[in-house]
Amino acid sequence: MPEPINLIEKALQFAREARIEFETSNLGIREPLYPKARREHLYLRMREYINVGCRRAVKLLPETWKRSIAYSILMQACIDIFHYKKTDTLLAVYNKILDQLIGTH
Repeated sequence: MPEPINLIEKALQFAREARIEFETSNLGIREPLYPKARREHLYLRMREYINVGCRRAVKLLPETWKRSIAYSILMQACIDIFHYKKTDTLLAVYNKILDQLIGTH
C-alpha cells in the first residue's frame, strides 16, 4: 500500500512553485500604481496560485471521483491558511475533514 500523501502540504508546495515560476518569468506584467489596486491585484494573483496548486495536488489522487471533493476542501484550506496563517490546529481540522470524506490521503 502506498504511503499516504498530505494533500494540503502538496497544494501549498505547488502554489509556491507557481508563484516563483510566474514572478521569475519575464512576461512584462505591470503592477498597478495605486496602493489599493496593488493589494487587490496581489490578492487575486495569490488566489490564482492557490488554484493552480490545488488543481495539481488533486491530480495525485488515483481515484477520479475523489478529486472534486478534495479540490473544494483544499481550496478552502489553502485560502484559510493564506488569511489566518498556517497553524497545526487548522491543518488538523482540514486533514480530518479530508480523511472523513475521501479516506486516508
